[in-house]
Amino acid sequence: MKHIIRVFLLVLILSLAYFLVQPSEVSCQDKPLEIRLVTLAPMGTSPHVALLKMGEKWQKLSGGKIKLSVIGSYRAGGEAAMVDKMGVGGIDGALMTIVGLSKINKDAAGLSNIPMIYKSLDEVDFVEEKFGAELSKTMEQKGFIVLFWTDIGWIRHFSVHPIMYPHDLKKMKMFTWAGSPEQVDIMKEWGTNPVSLEPSDILSSLSTGMINVVSATPFSANAGQYARVTKYMLEINWGPLVGGAVIRKQVWEKIPAGLREEFLKVAAETGREIKEAGRKESDDAVEVMRKKQCLHVVVPSPQINEEWRQAVRAVYPKIRSSMVTAESFDRVESLLRGYHGKSTANK
Repeated sequence: MKHIIRVFLLVLILSLAYFLVQPSEVSCQDKPLEIRLVTLAPMGTSPHVALLKMGEKWQKLSGGKIKLSVIGSYRAGGEAAMVDKMGVGGIDGALMTIVGLSKINKDAAGLSNIPMIYKSLDEVDFVEEKFGAELSKTMEQKGFIVLFWTDIGWIRHFSVHPIMYPHDLKKMKMFTWAGSPEQVDIMKEWGTNPVSLEPSDILSSLSTGMINVVSATPFSANAGQYARVTKYMLEINWGPLVGGAVIRKQVWEKIPAGLREEFLKVAAETGREIKEAGRKESDDAVEVMRKKQCLHVVVPSPQINEEWRQAVRAVYPKIRSSMVTAESFDRVESLLRGYHGKSTANK
C-alpha cells in the first residue's frame, strides 16, 4: 500500500512539474520577433510617426509575431555609429540620411551630395526610383535590406548673416556632418571654413559662434530651432535631403518568407508618406519661422541662381570620385540626361 502511495505521489509531482513548465515553453514560442529600428528624427515628428505606423501594420500582418520597436531622437552616436552598431547586432535597422547610407555603400552619396544637379523635385523622384533600385541590390550584397528610399525636400542655407552670392559663403564657418572628410577638403578649397559636428550639436554651436551657416531642410531647421540664431535663409535648391530605411539581412530573413513582400509594400508606402509630409512640412516650416522667429528669406534672381550653379559646377571634378564615387556621379548625370530626353520626346 505504501509503495502504491509513493508511486501515486511521484506521478502527481511529475504531472504538476510538467504543467508548470509548459506555460513557460509556450510563452517562449509565442514571443514575437522584436526588430529594433532607430532614427535621429525627433520623437513625434512625421518620420518617427510614420515608422510607428509601419510597425503597427507589420505587427497586424504577422498576427503579432513581429514587433518593430522604433526609437526616435536616437542619441547614442551619429549615423556612422548606427551603421557600426548594426554591424555587430547592437541594433537591427535604421532610418538614415545619405551620411549613414553611404557608409554601407559609397555610391549612395550620388543621390544627394552633388550640389544643384537637380532643378526640380520631379528629377529627384526619377533618380531616386531608378538609381535607388540599383543601390538596393548592391546593399543587399553587403548584408542590408533597403526598406525604402525617401527625402524631405530641398536643403537651404540658414545663416547668421545674409547670403546672396557664392562669394558671400566663403570664409564663413559652415556646419558639415561628422565623418565626411572629403566634404571638408572640398569646402576648404572653395574658401569656406567647414566645422564637423553631429546634428545634435548644431544649435549649441550656432549659439556660441562655432558655426554661422547650416545647410538643412526647413523642416530640420524648424525642428532644431536653428532660426533662433540663423535669421536668414537663402532660397536656392542646393540639393535634396535623401534618406532611407535599412534592416540587417540576417534579421530580415528571420521574418517568414510569405510576409516579406507584404512588409516591403507597407515600407514603400511609409517612404512615400515621409516624403510627402516632409516636403510639405518644409514649405510650411518656412512660414512658421518667418512668423515666430523673424526669419528673412533671401530669394536670388534667376541670374544669381545661375551664378551659384556655375560656381558649384566648377568643383564637380573634385566632388566626383571624392565626395561621390565616379560611377555614382556619372550614373546620376546619365539618368538626368535620360529624364530630359524623355521629357522632350513627350512634348
